[in-house]
Amino acid sequence: MEFLAPLMLVGLAGVAVPLIIHLVGRRKAPVKKFAAMDFLLGTNRRVARRLRVREMVLLVVRALATLAVPLAIAKPFVSCAAGGMTVARGPQAVVLLLDNSFTAGYRKGSETLFERAKDKARRVLEELGPEADVAIAFTAEGGDATTVELSRDHLRLRDQIDAAQLTARPAATTVALRRAAALLATSNHQSRRVYLFSTLAASGFVPGEPAWPPGAGPELHVVPLEDGELPNLAITAATAEKDPDMGPRGVRVTVEVQNFGGQKVEGRAVTLRVDGRAVARGLLTLGPGETAQKKFTTTLPPDVRTAEVAAELDGDSLALDDRRYLRVEVRRDVRVLLVDGDPRTVRHEDEIFYLETALRPGDRADSALQVSSTTVDELPRRRLADYDAIFLCNVKPLEPKRVSELEEWVKKGGGLLISLGENVDPDAYDAAMAPLLAQELRTVHQFALGPKAPDAGRAERIGRFEPTHPIFSIFSAKSPGLREAAFWNAVLVGPSEKMGGERTTLARFAGGAPLLVEARRGLGRLLLYTSTLDRDWNDLPIHPGYLPLVQQVARYLSRSPVENADTELAVGRTRDIAVTPEDARIEVISPSGKKDLFEGARLAGRTTIPYGGVAEPGFYHVMVMRNGATRALPAADFVANVDPRGSDTRRVAAAELPTGGSGAPNGEVAQGTRRVELWHGLAAALLLFLLGEAILTWRG
Repeated sequence: MEFLAPLMLVGLAGVAVPLIIHLVGRRKAPVKKFAAMDFLLGTNRRVARRLRVREMVLLVVRALATLAVPLAIAKPFVSCAAGGMTVARGPQAVVLLLDNSFTAGYRKGSETLFERAKDKARRVLEELGPEADVAIAFTAEGGDATTVELSRDHLRLRDQIDAAQLTARPAATTVALRRAAALLATSNHQSRRVYLFSTLAASGFVPGEPAWPPGAGPELHVVPLEDGELPNLAITAATAEKDPDMGPRGVRVTVEVQNFGGQKVEGRAVTLRVDGRAVARGLLTLGPGETAQKKFTTTLPPDVRTAEVAAELDGDSLALDDRRYLRVEVRRDVRVLLVDGDPRTVRHEDEIFYLETALRPGDRADSALQVSSTTVDELPRRRLADYDAIFLCNVKPLEPKRVSELEEWVKKGGGLLISLGENVDPDAYDAAMAPLLAQELRTVHQFALGPKAPDAGRAERIGRFEPTHPIFSIFSAKSPGLREAAFWNAVLVGPSEKMGGERTTLARFAGGAPLLVEARRGLGRLLLYTSTLDRDWNDLPIHPGYLPLVQQVARYLSRSPVENADTELAVGRTRDIAVTPEDARIEVISPSGKKDLFEGARLAGRTTIPYGGVAEPGFYHVMVMRNGATRALPAADFVANVDPRGSDTRRVAAAELPTGGSGAPNGEVAQGTRRVELWHGLAAALLLFLLGEAILTWRG
C-alpha cells in the first residue's frame, strides 16, 4: 500500500484521544459498605458485564473513526497489473491509436480483436481524466489525418470509439504513428503520449524506418490485442487463363494459398465458384510459412460471356482473406478489316502482308481475331457494322461519302487506325480525311535513307510510350522488341484548331516526334500511326514486339479485354470509369448493394470519373443512363480484393517499435500498472463508525 499524502499519517496519533477520554472518564467512587447495595449488585452481575462490553465497543469505534480520518486524508492506494497499459492522469496530450485494419478482424472466441481494441481504448480514455487533451486515430492504410484533432470532449471521443468500423484495408502502422507524433507536436503540454492498440502485424511497419528518431518522439505505450500467435491461412492470389484443352469456353483458374502460422495445416478445402455455384473443390496441405497452388479447370456456361468467379477457402479466424474474386470474360472473336492501300502481286511486298500475318499467326483458333482484307475500291461493298476494328493502311484520301460513313461508324463505337506511307499527301489528307485523323498532318520527314544507306545510323527509335495504357501494358520498361526497331521515315504532326476532342500521344520517337496518337470520336476510338505497318519506312515488322503490338491495337480498338488485371484492384484504391457525352447518369453498385450516383455537374465535360468508394472486396457493377434508358455496362464492371499484405499476421520484432520520451526502452512493449485508490472506502467506513458511535451513545 502507498499514500499520496503520507505526512497526513501523523494524524494517526489522534487514536490516543478516545483512549485517554475513556480512561479519564472512568470514575472511582469511594467504597462504602451498604448491605442493600451489596445484595442488588450481587444479584445483577450480568447487567454489569454487558455495560462493560458496550463501553469497550464504543472505545473501539471511536478509535477506528479517529484512525480513518488521517488515513483518508493521506489517500492510500495499491497498484495492480493494467493489461499492458500505463495510464497517467493529469494535464497531457494523448493519441489513442486503434488498429482498424482487416487484420484486427481476427476472431478470438466470441469477439474480434478490433472489438477488444475499442474496449481497451474506452478504459484508457476513462483513466486519463478530464484534464487530458485526447485524439482518436486509426492505423488502416489510407486513413484521413485531416479530421483528427485533440479534444477534451471525452463524451464525444467515446462516441467516436463506439462508432469506429473495421476496414478491409491493410495496416500502415508506421505512417499512423508518424501522423500521431506530428499531431502531438502541436500541443503545449509537456507530457505527450501515444497508446497503440494493435495486433502488431509486421506488415504494418516499414523495416528500418521508425516513426520518429529514437528518444525524440512522444511516449509510446503499446497495448497488444493478443499475446500469442495469430495463425492464418489466406488466398493471396488467383488468376484465370484460357484452357484450349477444355474447348473454346474452357478456363483454368490457379489459386495461391499461403500459411502465415507456425503450425502445419492439413486437408484445408478450397472451393471454386462460378456465378455463385460451386463447380470444383480440392484439398491443400501447407507447412509453416509455405505457399501452395491449387489449379482448377472448368467450362463456362454457353450463355455466359462474363463470369464472376470466386475462390473460397474453408473459413478460419480471419475470414476476410479467405476469398478471392475474378471476372473471367469469354472473348468473342474480334472482327478486323484491313484496307490495303498499296496491293502488290508479290505477297511479301504487299502493304498488309506483315500486319495480316501478325493478326492471325498460323490461323490459330485461339487468336480470337477474325481478319478480313479488302482494297479501297472494294470498301464500298463492305458493311461497316460487321466489323469491330478497321485498319486503313497507306490509303489515298477517300471520297467524302466514305469518310462520312466511317465517321458515323466510329461515333457508334468502332475503332479505326490509320497508318501512313507513300500514298499519303499530308495536305490532301488534312483536307479530305480530317474527321478520321487523331491529329493534323504536317510533312513527311526522312530520318535516314534506308537500312543499308550510309546514314542508317541516323534512323529514329521508339523513345517513350505510355506503359499504363492497355496497348503497351504487356511490354516491359526496356522492351527491346520495340525499342530496337529502326524508322527511316515518318509524318510529322502538329496541333490543329479544326479537330476537337482530346488527343493523347501514346508513343514517341527518341527525338520527341509522335509515333502513335489516340483521339475519341463519340463512343469510338481513333489511332494515327505516323509510319508504315510494313517495311517500307521501318523494320519494326521483323522485330518480336510487332506481333503483340498490333494484336493489342486490334483488341483495344474493338474494346475487347486485353488484360485481366485491368478489371481488378485492391480495396481502398480508386477506379477510373470512362464517360461518354451520351451518359446522363452513371451508377456504381458495390458488393453489399450500396449505390453511388454520378450525374449533372459530376459528369459534365468529363471523359473519366474517379470512383473512390472501393471499400469492400467483391464484384462491382456499373449502370449507365443513355437516351433516357438505363442499362448495364459490363465492360466497366470491375473486381476488388483485399491487399494480401494484411493477411500476414506474423508479429513485428520489438526492435522495430519506435521509442521516445520516457517510453519503453528499445521499442519493447510497455508493461504498466493500474492505481486503485482506497480513500473512498475509508471515507465510507468513517461515516459508518460515526453512525455506530452515535447509536451506542444514544442507547447509553
